Amino acid sequence: MLQIPGPFRLLSALAASSVIMLAACGESPMPNPPIPAEPSIRLLSVNPTNVVALQDSIVFQLEYTDGDGDLGFLEADSAVVYLTDNRFPLTEEYHVPPVAPVGDEIAVTGVWLVVLSRTIMQDPTADTEIATFSVRIRDRAGNWSNTEISEPLLISAD
Repeated sequence: MLQIPGPFRLLSALAASSVIMLAACGESPMPNPPIPAEPSIRLLSVNPTNVVALQDSIVFQLEYTDGDGDLGFLEADSAVVYLTDNRFPLTEEYHVPPVAPVGDEIAVTGVWLVVLSRTIMQDPTADTEIATFSVRIRDRAGNWSNTEISEPLLISAD
């Protein structure tokens, strides 16, 4: 059996542990990819899921991300959020003021609560209807986000 003298054993152990540490380090993790300039959304929740037509509001909780921060308009007549009742289709448009200073190109992310103040029955003789809603957003450059569709909601006549 080969015997390694004491000081060389320590040197061998240090060299071996250095190799193990270097192997464990490997490459540094990749940085997060840049956020695209086109907006993207995720529909977090819709409440309530049972509503009375012409009475109850529906709240859509919407998470947004935009790589260059050009969400929102100074002009009150410019819409950002488009919420469509897919039964008709009937689209409500919502203004949002700029979420970042105009002219700054910074990534933004956040959550909006979009409130549909009331909905109607498509068939006035029906007691209940099932409805889904689509939502998407548009930035100042005219880029559209993906479209998110809600789970079915129950709309009651009363």
